[in-house]
Amino acid sequence: MSISEIINYVRIDDKVGTAGQPTREQFTAVRDAGYQAVVNLLPSVQDNALKGEEDVVRSLGMDYHYIPVIWTAPKREDFSAFCMVMERLAGKKVFVHCAMNMRVTAFFAIYAMKHLNWPAAQADALIERIWKANPTSQMPDVWRAFIDAIRR
Repeated sequence: MSISEIINYVRIDDKVGTAGQPTREQFTAVRDAGYQAVVNLLPSVQDNALKGEEDVVRSLGMDYHYIPVIWTAPKREDFSAFCMVMERLAGKKVFVHCAMNMRVTAFFAIYAMKHLNWPAAQADALIERIWKANPTSQMPDVWRAFIDAIRR
């Protein structure tokens, strides 16, 4: 099994990959790809969340960090927690996921602008790569407002 089979997988660079929710088996591919830590932004109460994910990840020898971001109400505090985790994991190979890689690309793109000196165009391209992949979906106003507010 290849990590590229995980829904909406994006290799950002040598140290960061993002995706939608992996299966139990796909977490083995995450480990085999050299990832040392997993950051999960998907609330465990959602139907598509993997039950027992922390145990699965830790049993494979990876660190696990959980920041549940409510789809209909992303918060500045969620983003701050994400930034702190990413800073603590600096130097490690990190896999970040949510349900479909939408929360993650929004968070990572803003993080990259603020901490990795990405230009806005690069951040926007990452967001659009996932958010516009499904032509029938549109970015909800709450996410558009959240991204705009955090960028300022």
